[in-house]
Amino acid sequence: MKDKPFALVGVNVSNYDAPMLKEIIEKEKLNWRSIADDGTIAATWNQPGTPLYYVIDHAGIIRYKWYGYPGEKALDAAIEKQLGEIDR
Repeated sequence: MKDKPFALVGVNVSNYDAPMLKEIIEKEKLNWRSIADDGTIAATWNQPGTPLYYVIDHAGIIRYKWYGYPGEKALDAAIEKQLGEIDR
């Protein structure tokens, strides 16, 4: 998805402070942005728990939402579908 209009963002709500999260990102070699949330993002998005996954389209509309890991195939299919919408 390197050349696609796609962004992956992680929001960490597990009480990690930013320096600790940065250390984990470097250790795990994560290649996406990850944010240490103080509770503001979780409250704004009405997060019931973790993990929680969203696929948001180019207009900012939530197209898919999963509470719990839906599996790689479901995530890939949802993302590919949204990228296909953009290509049209």
